[in-house]
Amino acid sequence: MTFGHALIAGIVQAATFFWDSLFGLIFGFLISAIVQVMLTPAAMERYLGRGLRGLLYGAAFGIISSACSYGAAAAARGFYRKGADARSVFAFLISSTNMNLAILVLFWSLLGWKFAFAEFFGGIIIIAIVAIGLTLLFRDAELGRMQRAYLHDAAVGESHADSCGAHGHAPVALRRGWDAVADTALSDVKMLRTEILVGYLIAGYAAALIPPGWLAGALHAVGSIPFVGYTLLLLTGLLLAVATFVCSMGNVPIARFLANAGIPLGANTAFIYGDLLIFPLIAIYRKSFPARLAWAFVAFFAIGAMLAGAIMERLIGSTGGMAMGSMAINDRFTLISNIVAIGAVVAVTLAALPRKRVA
Repeated sequence: MTFGHALIAGIVQAATFFWDSLFGLIFGFLISAIVQVMLTPAAMERYLGRGLRGLLYGAAFGIISSACSYGAAAAARGFYRKGADARSVFAFLISSTNMNLAILVLFWSLLGWKFAFAEFFGGIIIIAIVAIGLTLLFRDAELGRMQRAYLHDAAVGESHADSCGAHGHAPVALRRGWDAVADTALSDVKMLRTEILVGYLIAGYAAALIPPGWLAGALHAVGSIPFVGYTLLLLTGLLLAVATFVCSMGNVPIARFLANAGIPLGANTAFIYGDLLIFPLIAIYRKSFPARLAWAFVAFFAIGAMLAGAIMERLIGSTGGMAMGSMAINDRFTLISNIVAIGAVVAVTLAALPRKRVA
């Protein structure tokens, strides 16, 4: 492959990944903006507070919201800045990319019921490990202190930025209309655009330039190592997700390829879970949470993802000989979802225009 062909192939693949996950991005940013504008800190503390109730609400919000890692990360940032408990926020983040209704439909249609089952119940295992780990490591009081310090520093930084910008509009937090939702969503997109762009480009070039046969052969070789092969295969599946920078919607075709190549379900699901550990998202976590909390989440999530993959394969078996669904189903679902999402953007923009004209 010539340099010119490689350049074009990477860009085309990155654009494909972006299209496949566009509706998740849009709804993730819109949900985040609506939460930041419409919900008070007291309401967020009530729904996404401490304990099992907060975890259940966080998981439930994730199931019905964004299926894109970047959109989910933006929404999680909004929740945390409104005072939600970190463990409930991470429950939302995990649920939105593993237990979300949209991605479950895609996995069932393209890879079969076993993958959909592993996605959903593996997500529950990861949420439990992350929540328990953070509780044992930090305790409630320390989590509260870190959050208050983080929110204070963020408020000081925004106050300084506003004073330097010297524009005449009221702060977004003091407005409650659709114009505030539109402004907040746009602000979040601007803040995270570099990480998102880098993530999609690297994912596109990795998918376009890494030969599938070589990848399958390497994974089989790792799995054949005596005694530790399976553990290393789980770790390799997780690292593969980190290396390919693929968003949760974009890893569906790669997971399909790995399943067809005979990779065990445990390693394949570890790869699927690992989309939350790609480097652009870790950069977003460092912007969205206190540093110690962000790195602790990354560590506990990695442990939980490997353990969940192993438990799911032990529980429901591997995927050899499974009938795969049709890519056409995925194409139709993506097209319809993106049309709906773009329509939502147009609707919010039109709803915001009257107030912007008045302002």
